[in-house]
Amino acid sequence: MRLGVSGKVFLAYAVLLTVFAGDASFTLYTIHRARQSVVANQAYLDLQSAVETSWKALNNFAGLLGKDLKKDPRLALAFQASHKGLDEAVSIIDRFLAEEPATPRRFDFERTRRTISLLLTEADRLAGQLASTDATDFESHFAALTHNLNRLRGPLRGESARIAQGLREDGDTAVQIALLLGLAGLIAALGATAFTVRTLRPLGILGGRARAVASGDYARRTGVSSRDEIGDLAREFDAMAAALEERESRLIQSERLATVGRMAAQITHEVRNPLASIGLHAELLADETEDRPEAQKLVSAIIAEVDRLTGITETYLRFARLPKPELAAEDLGALARAAFEFARHELTAVGVSLSLDIAPTLPEVWVDENQIRQALLNLARNAREAMPRGGRLSVKVAPCDEGASVSVTDSGEGIPRENLPKIFDPFFSTKAKGTGLGLALVQQIVVEHGGRVDVHSTPGEGTTVTLVLKRVAEQPSLVATRTSAAREDAGPNKGGLTAIRTSGSEPAPHEPLPKPL
Repeated sequence: MRLGVSGKVFLAYAVLLTVFAGDASFTLYTIHRARQSVVANQAYLDLQSAVETSWKALNNFAGLLGKDLKKDPRLALAFQASHKGLDEAVSIIDRFLAEEPATPRRFDFERTRRTISLLLTEADRLAGQLASTDATDFESHFAALTHNLNRLRGPLRGESARIAQGLREDGDTAVQIALLLGLAGLIAALGATAFTVRTLRPLGILGGRARAVASGDYARRTGVSSRDEIGDLAREFDAMAAALEERESRLIQSERLATVGRMAAQITHEVRNPLASIGLHAELLADETEDRPEAQKLVSAIIAEVDRLTGITETYLRFARLPKPELAAEDLGALARAAFEFARHELTAVGVSLSLDIAPTLPEVWVDENQIRQALLNLARNAREAMPRGGRLSVKVAPCDEGASVSVTDSGEGIPRENLPKIFDPFFSTKAKGTGLGLALVQQIVVEHGGRVDVHSTPGEGTTVTLVLKRVAEQPSLVATRTSAAREDAGPNKGGLTAIRTSGSEPAPHEPLPKPL
């Protein structure tokens, strides 16, 4: 069960409150029990005093037994004092039972009251015989009354002593339990505090990470794994930091590409006109040196190099002036099939076998047909150059979470680990005659389409490049309308990509691939 921050804090303090409530309840119970014992003890002491008074009043005449006790004029006063003491004892019990109706000693007090009531009745009966001349059994009953009063004194003293002993024992027990409960309360308080601090500690981590992100450090993560609101916030924060890192990386890459593009455009502009002039003069020179083979050979080399440099300048211009894509709903499977079937002849010529695996049902994606075709042909060329002695090229088109993806896998030598971070950098190339713009242009095209490029390479086994493009999320009627409008506005090869033909006007399979980038 998932427990939120408020639930955890509530649970911690609920445990703490439970412990202190138990401590307070035990204290109240102990105080209540001690009060009952004290009140009962006081009642027994009062009873003992009243019975003692009654017994002493009659016991003073014990020495006159057998000496005509009834004739002693003080005996009537003794019976009055004894009656008063026993009557007071009954009143003490009645008052105690009225004030303490739930006392655990109720049965003992009621039994004592019955005994005292019997003794009081017997004392009143004997007092009534003082005026009678019949003295039969008077002295024996007087002796029995005195004896019974004396016997009652002992249990009263014993019960009072037992109550006092119980109070002492309860006091010792209460102290021990109070100490234990106090220790438990302290432990609970420390545990609740530690639990609360542990629950809220990630907030400090989040604050530190927020400051780090603000200063440009996106790499570190919070490391918070709790399954509560703070954990959710930390995971969302990590996702945000990763997104910011990726966005900043793309921004830096875009700025770098823009800068390189402007430089390339400027340099190309300065170089194209002299190259055109050199090429023209070289052709004129070739016409004038037809009868000189050695000169013809040199002029042909000049013309070839001029053509190569012209191709490079065109490539730079295409990279620097990539137009904004004219997005339309397209079938990525059909685009991939057309592009790689076009490249099949060139691949077969160098011993590369091509296999296409296109899913039967694919979502339509928002793409510029010409630009995506350019990117796919660049991947075909890179794969061909990665397998100079032949190999296997596998193309897989499948749906994905974002929309659809094209994975191009070659069986070449792979890319060294140290070069992987640089493969999208403009002008980075490990080939003797490479321009270093092939993958840079692929990434630029895909990013402009809102997609991404993933590269996985294992040295000695090959490389897989995956293009991920977004699906069409609008209604089909609206998509069809926009597609038609976009194609009418664009016309054939709009945007200057003259090296790329549309799928409706593909060249014959024997025609070469577009000039390498």
